[in-house]
Amino acid sequence: MSIESPLKDLNILVTGGTGSFGKEFLHTVLTQHSPRRVVIFSRDELKQYEMRQIWGDDDRVRFFLGDIRDADRLKLALHGVDFVVHAAALKQVDTAEYNPMEYIKTNVLGSENVIRMSVESTTQWSTSRPTYLARKT
Repeated sequence: MSIESPLKDLNILVTGGTGSFGKEFLHTVLTQHSPRRVVIFSRDELKQYEMRQIWGDDDRVRFFLGDIRDADRLKLALHGVDFVVHAAALKQVDTAEYNPMEYIKTNVLGSENVIRMSVESTTQWSTSRPTYLARKT
């Protein structure tokens, strides 16, 4: 007896989708879970370009340039999305020591935008960081 994936036929948005977690998640979800669409939401256009070279022929993959700090842009990206995987974050501690407000804007306020916009759009969401794990039902 096979168990059907809970991500089958869903529209998924991945914040920070061009990072190491996002790249691996995209590969795994496309090869093992049959989503309808995966939206890679990232502010890094070069990494999006590089990922497009790998996945560009797969019509299930979309690339959306944006930053989780921008709630309006995030709201646009969430249109038609069923499930959000939140993996966007700044994580280099030594850089954070010299740029603390940038880390607060992204990791705290940006994550708040992801939560708020997901709730407003009634999407479900998850995160790669267990301390922030939540799922709307």
